Parts: sequence; structure tokens; C-alpha cells
Amino acid sequence: MKNSIIPVVLAGGIGSRLWPLSRQAMPKQFLPLLGDESLLQSTLKRVSDSCFTDPILVCNEQHRFIVSSQCQQIDAATMVLLLEPDGKNTAPAIALAAQYALQQGLDKPLLVMPADHHIDNFELLIEQLPDAISLAQQGKLITFAIEPDSAHCGYGYIKRGAKIAASNCYEVDEFKEKPSLLLAQQYLASGAYSWNSGMFLFTPRAYLAELQRFAPKIANCIAQAANFSGDLGFTRADNNALKNCPSDSIDYAILERSANIAVLPLALNWNDVGGFNALWQSIEKDEQGNNLSADTVLLNSANNLLKSESGHTIATLGIKDLAVIHTHDATLVADKNQLDQLPELLKLVAAQQGDKLLHHQAMYRPWGSYRVLVEGAGFKVKKIIVNSKGKLSTQRHQHRAEHWVVVSGVAEICIAGNTQTLTADQSCYIAPNQIHSLANSQTEPLIVIEVQTGRILDEADIERFDDQYGRK
Repeated sequence: MKNSIIPVVLAGGIGSRLWPLSRQAMPKQFLPLLGDESLLQSTLKRVSDSCFTDPILVCNEQHRFIVSSQCQQIDAATMVLLLEPDGKNTAPAIALAAQYALQQGLDKPLLVMPADHHIDNFELLIEQLPDAISLAQQGKLITFAIEPDSAHCGYGYIKRGAKIAASNCYEVDEFKEKPSLLLAQQYLASGAYSWNSGMFLFTPRAYLAELQRFAPKIANCIAQAANFSGDLGFTRADNNALKNCPSDSIDYAILERSANIAVLPLALNWNDVGGFNALWQSIEKDEQGNNLSADTVLLNSANNLLKSESGHTIATLGIKDLAVIHTHDATLVADKNQLDQLPELLKLVAAQQGDKLLHHQAMYRPWGSYRVLVEGAGFKVKKIIVNSKGKLSTQRHQHRAEHWVVVSGVAEICIAGNTQTLTADQSCYIAPNQIHSLANSQTEPLIVIEVQTGRILDEADIERFDDQYGRK
């Protein structure tokens, strides 16, 4: 079974129910919510078994440098990074991956999975793959379902039909939307229902054929968009064709309408990490039911979810059943039993402070990343990390001056045509209108503290003259 399956990892979600940790600029799949690695990195490691080829990862264009950086951190840089200009939901994203595979002469089964789920016994799925592969090669679309251990109202359900001969798979009798608690209890008691995991297996041709049958507008748009090109290690489709593509999930577009679906129920330790209650269920806890964290100090407190960005301590006294989520610019304090109302709260946040839903302190670029440490009227302080062989564009600013202080590494700097090399504790000054550049030719990352001063401190105040990454 070596290299017989192509993993397709979908990394286009936003994860708004995990705000303020998850933002549009830094969605939950890129966050280390359950350990030192992000959910994306954990997903990629799950498909490193010899039965898999290098993955095809589909992500939003705005997150491409985050994805690239996280792949390099776990030595998973050989995958295909397929970019979408705008999220169109799962049906078009999977179709792009299917078209790409066929253009590479690959009609092996695709194992499609979200990038933001937690599974700690994935080997169970791998063990059951032969049955699913056999049906996929016959043209079936297989959905992997989770054997439920509770009456959960937050998941869709699949009702199993007749067992397929010589297989651990079943026909699908019916797909069910998220039920009421009473219905969920009835589903659990019947033993005929499983949770819809959002993971699938099928050949590219079989998927595209069903898409053409049930969602021809999507299929035709993706076929037109499948004019792939390379750019800085990323793979792009035809963005003009993608703009006209309808948005729909694979569930609505195909699965709930096709009779060519099979289901394989699995006893996976699975969590979609869809919100803070789901996160709390998977996270390690102390004897009082609080999540374990080095950044918390607790007294007479029980059953609390406490999360903060690194270096910020949360101390609690006499509280229980709360979620306290602290980030650099927003703090959520909520009754854990009312977290299902978080979307209503976020509507108020959007109306009053909408930028808090979008932006994140860390920003990723092709050369590395930067983080805004503090800002106020007339100043901004950034921590800049330039990766090995990375180089910021040759640029100038009309409205701001910059001071650079090297923290570690070796900085190769050019200011107004004058070159210099700076090491730790050395600094330089760039006046407004001076053309300048910053590069790192060493093997270790370069870390620089940048202090901006001026009347306008905006990323739009960048005039580029030369950029090795082709940006304008």
C-alpha cells in the first residue's frame, strides 16, 4: 500500500468560535491549541505514513506564508501548496485538488481531511483503509464517520444503511443536520447513527464526475480554473475563473444528493475543535478540572478553561465553569455553559471593534515574520524575524523613520547606497525617504527590533524598488 493514497488537507477555515485566539488573519488551524504544534502541523504528521504520497494542501492565499513557515518547521516542505484567492467552501477546494492530481497523471484515491481536527489514534483509520480503497476504486465516495460516545448536538449525523458485502463499510441511508438534544439521544440509543467527521476517500475522477452531475456550475468553473502555475513555491489556479465559482460544501453539493456514497464508521478519538467547549474536552486538566498551563495560578477554582498568549499569567480565585481567554488585544470572559452564544457576542464585536476579528499580532511574509510589540501615537515597535536567505524588499517610506537594533544573527543592511553588517547590540537609523534594505545570508534566523516614528505608520507607506519575491 506504499504511496497509494494522496492526502488532501483543507486549511481554509476561519474558526470564529475560538475568538479571540482565532482571527481571520490567523485561524485556529495555525494555532498550537493542544500542544507545541499547530493543528495543521499535527494533521500533516498524521499523513507521514508510507502509504501516503506528499500531501496537497489547499489554503487561502492570505495565509500562504503562515502555511509555508509551519511546513518548514516540521520538515514537510515537499507538499503541493494550492492557493485559493477566496474561500469557496469544501466542494470547490476538493475539486481543485482533484483537477491538480489528474493533471499530474495521478488517479490514486484522495484522502480528504480538514487541517483543524484533533485525532490521537489515527492509525485506526490507516488500518481500515484497504476496505475504503477497494470501494473507491469501484467509483464510490467514502465518508469516514465517528462512532458517537455521547448525544452531541454540535455534529451532523449519518444514518447507516445495509452493510456492504466483504467490507466494513455501509450504504448511507440518510444524512442528518445537527439535531436537538432529544433527537441526538434517540440517535445514540438506536446505534445506527455516526457523527459526520468531514473526512472522505475517493478517486479524483469519481469525485469530479459526481460534482459534474450534482453541481455542474462548480465543476465547470473549477475545470476552467485548473490552469495551474507556480509562484514562490506555491501553486495557483486561474483566479479569474475562481471568482465566478459558487460556494458550497461537499455535503450539500454531493453527499446528501448522491446514491454513490458509502460510510465507514470508526472508533476514533476525534474532536473537531469547533469551539472552546470542544477544546476543553480534549485538553489536559488538573484534579479540579482546570486545564493545565504554565501561565496560570489558581486558588479555589474548578472546571475552568484558561488560555493566554505566552508570557501572560492568568491568576484566578474562587471561580468555576468559566472560560478566560487572553490575547494581546482582546480578552474573553464567558460562562462555559453559554459559549454557544459566542456568535451573537461576535456580532457586537464586529459592529463596535471589527478589526479585533480580523487582525493578529503576528504577520507572516515570504522572508519571515514580524510581530507588533507596542504602538501608540507617533510610534510603533516591531520584532522582525528574517529567515535564512531571507531579504526584505529594497524600499523607502515617505512618512516614517526607522531604528533597527539587532538582537541576534547577522544583518546585512544597505541605506542610501551604503552597505554595512550589524551583529547583536548594534543599531542603525533610516530617515524618511532613504532607500534601504535588510537581508540575512546566514543559516540562523536574524532577529531585529524595529522602532518606527512618524506621523503616519502604515504598511501602505512602502514604496518598493526591488523584491526577490516579485511583490509590487
